Amino acid sequence: MTPGDIVLVHFPFTTLAVAKKRPALVLVTTTLGKKVELATVAMITSQVDGLSLSGDVVLLDWKAANLVHPSLVRLAKIATLEKSLIEKQLGALAAADRAAIRRALKHLFRYWVE
Repeated sequence: MTPGDIVLVHFPFTTLAVAKKRPALVLVTTTLGKKVELATVAMITSQVDGLSLSGDVVLLDWKAANLVHPSLVRLAKIATLEKSLIEKQLGALAAADRAAIRRALKHLFRYWVE
């Protein structure tokens, strides 16, 4: 699993009370030893016409990423999970969508990266 991959995971709600099975974008993976591997992921939602948050990126080539519906990556909702919680890999982002995510990440976290 590498950055840019789309995976299926139980993504936690911001209250941590529940989680919903949904696709997510792998941003980075981290190995903390032989037994602990983490994946930092961003939520993917098919609610492209709903509430818009800073850091939302509509995927232009959602079909190539093996998503069922038009979708967006919601960079305002990022979680770090144990890789064992990832059910499976669904696909990967197309190059144009990767570039759009990079631009949005730089803009959203500009205070930290500039």
